[in-house]
Amino acid sequence: MRSTRLRGTMVPLVTPFDADEALDIQAMGRLINHILDQGADALMPTALTGEGPLLTADETVAVWDIVFEKTAGRVPIAPAVIATTTRRAARLVKAAEALGAAAVMVTPILPELYAGRAHDDVYAFYADVANATPLPIILFNYPSLTGVDLIPALVERLARIENVQYIKESTGDTRRVHSLQRLLGERLSVICGAPNVALESLALGCQAWITGIMNVVPRSARQLMVAVADLADLGLARRIYYTQILPLVDVLMRNYNPTGTIKAGVCARGVDVGVPRKPGQDVSAADRACLERLADEIAQAEARTAEEIRTR
Repeated sequence: MRSTRLRGTMVPLVTPFDADEALDIQAMGRLINHILDQGADALMPTALTGEGPLLTADETVAVWDIVFEKTAGRVPIAPAVIATTTRRAARLVKAAEALGAAAVMVTPILPELYAGRAHDDVYAFYADVANATPLPIILFNYPSLTGVDLIPALVERLARIENVQYIKESTGDTRRVHSLQRLLGERLSVICGAPNVALESLALGCQAWITGIMNVVPRSARQLMVAVADLADLGLARRIYYTQILPLVDVLMRNYNPTGTIKAGVCARGVDVGVPRKPGQDVSAADRACLERLADEIAQAEARTAEEIRTR
């Protein structure tokens, strides 16, 4: 089994499309270079922020090919597999392994037509996927997508599968971090999976963070982790969080358009990644202007924070 330990900021990359909704390879390359230059610790293609559920299996692997080529071994890559069938998930994790992935984040979309999916079905899905690859597996708890909530008791059961080493906890309830850490200790690493509870989750000991807003503020996200984990300075961490990250979160929470907001935010930072694949939409002109203003303000704040951290 791979031994790379996932830590720090893991950016779930947006997927750039051209005007015909085809993959924009050049834009992906520019995005990767920009994010890595800003200090990201790892990359995750084809997650929700990357519009993974809207990609075919062939497109998913095509995105991975681009990301591995453009990254060229600079940081670990953990592709996301969001699948409606076990067979498709197993096929994709094998493809990720062949490309040299450090891990895979896997989630089943398992809604029943008439009721919630049984926990036995969830366990069987992850057990079968784990049998298909030796890669470490990141569970993804996002009930509104999958139709099932990975409650602590179920996670404890899933953690008995050897490959299952992480969970991206995205319910936004920090009590889950407490519960999982108390229940599982070192057996499973809890990854913060939401932007609006990041400070709390990192303070509780999460050693990795995955959230779409990092496409816009990879430097700010890294600075927040340094403030909490390295400097143990919660005052500095609050300032970074309140002025460099949450203003962007406020926009996407207001307009109910996370992918459009994140892509527009990346464009405002100088990297054109296009707009979401339909039925997704671009943001309004007012929101775009707001994001451009925020991008300038955040860039200035990042420079001041970098100087403060440098002189510690």
